[in-house]
Amino acid sequence: MTPFDDEVGIAKLEERLGVLVRRYKELAPAMRDLPLYNDKVGVEAVDFMPFGAMGLGAFVTPWFISLVFLPLEQVAYDPDRVGRTAVVDLPAGQRSFSLGGDEVTGLYWAHSVLSPLNQVVSHDAAVALARARLTEALTVASQPSGRDCAAADEVGRPAPGSGPAIDPSSPPLSV
Repeated sequence: MTPFDDEVGIAKLEERLGVLVRRYKELAPAMRDLPLYNDKVGVEAVDFMPFGAMGLGAFVTPWFISLVFLPLEQVAYDPDRVGRTAVVDLPAGQRSFSLGGDEVTGLYWAHSVLSPLNQVVSHDAAVALARARLTEALTVASQPSGRDCAAADEVGRPAPGSGPAIDPSSPPLSV
């Protein structure tokens, strides 16, 4: 049984996402004067879902969009571990995730989708891009033909909590 088998697990993920969003909103004013900051984009957690013992979703800020594995329980920040990378097999193929975080958020894994966001015209456009990249990462890469088309519809995007390809609670994603 994963931590997401009940409403308590979902509530823990929502709490952790609240901490992450609040923290990046706190950091935004310090980033505002940097050339990578896009003042048309806000901070938002997009489409997070249970994935093994973590939540997986997209994260939007005025200076980046990333796919994020967020542990259900906060993992203590360790600056010596920040920057460590792991290649993760997702349904659409391998993605490289880096360990990041701080004393407030704890450690989490992130895969950069886009940074800087200079060409993004609005917050809605950033969220749409984040949602599209998350969907792409969770869509099976191979294109079936003929009789396999009906099955492809069923496996194109894993159901929340199904945990395709990897168990994020075990190496290399354990934090």
